[in-house]
Amino acid sequence: CESGNKSNSNKSVNEPVESAEVIESTINISGMHCDNCVVSVETGINGLEGIAAVTVSLSDSLAVVKYDESKVKLSEIEKSIEKRGYTVKK
Repeated sequence: CESGNKSNSNKSVNEPVESAEVIESTINISGMHCDNCVVSVETGINGLEGIAAVTVSLSDSLAVVKYDESKVKLSEIEKSIEKRGYTVKK
């Protein structure tokens, strides 16, 4: 966690996902301490196939993810967060 990088803590990145299967899930995350943590979570999630949009909030410790459930499962999204060193609270 490097707090020297100042980026927007509520960043949304999206690529079009053409499917009627797009759903939205909110994931509670612990362990994020700075904007770089937010970017790390966003990068991990956006690296998965089927992601339509990701918004990560440092202040709320949440990720709101829109994804095509025929291409990626919620458990895979959660694993991508955990691989980056954060804890998914269920």
